[in-house]
Amino acid sequence: MKRLAFLLPILLLGLTGCAAQQPCLPELTAEAGEERGCAAVFPQGRWEFVHTIEFSMADGSGATVLGVTSLAGDEISCALMTVEGFTLFEAVDRERGGLEVRRAVPPFDKPAFAAGLMEDVRTIFRAPTSINVQYGHSADKVPICRYTGVEGRITDILPAMAGCWQIRTYGAEQILNRSVVGSSCRKEGESLIPEHLELKGFGHTNYTLKMTLIHVEHLNGNALP
Repeated sequence: MKRLAFLLPILLLGLTGCAAQQPCLPELTAEAGEERGCAAVFPQGRWEFVHTIEFSMADGSGATVLGVTSLAGDEISCALMTVEGFTLFEAVDRERGGLEVRRAVPPFDKPAFAAGLMEDVRTIFRAPTSINVQYGHSADKVPICRYTGVEGRITDILPAMAGCWQIRTYGAEQILNRSVVGSSCRKEGESLIPEHLELKGFGHTNYTLKMTLIHVEHLNGNALP
């Protein structure tokens, strides 16, 4: 717990900061496409995921926790626990009801931490809300679905990357602020479930979340091996 308490002030900066030197939005060569391949990135229906999560900062500091994520309709919930099972943080985010923090042990009780963490979770598990979708490919011929939101946020979905997928999000200024790389994907219905995820946040302090799948259950179906 002492090490986690020391890490959190640094982690908070990583979850909420801004950086001046980040990759910019690449040009998209438009072509006919369809959304099904990109929709497979985001699980549909009711699910529960358990991951080990390794937080690491640019200075080499880090910590490991367990993360439990549940999806149910327009609701997504997240809990962080120590490996001994002590709950450090628990929150529920609803598309219409907003963010509700149910438990937050200091220093996990900072509003910026809750908002930043749930934004990471939404980026991984929820299809972006958009007013426009474009299909095309990058300069190196990688297929892309590009979603543009009402506030200018842009999400690029790369649905065919070494048998899995990637997600990249850009702010209104078109500078990269998050990237997610999935690997060792397996097909479950219409969804591609990664065994490993690596999320990088780019801000005042860069951070990385390395997530390894321990357990997944499709609550409309059965637990998956």
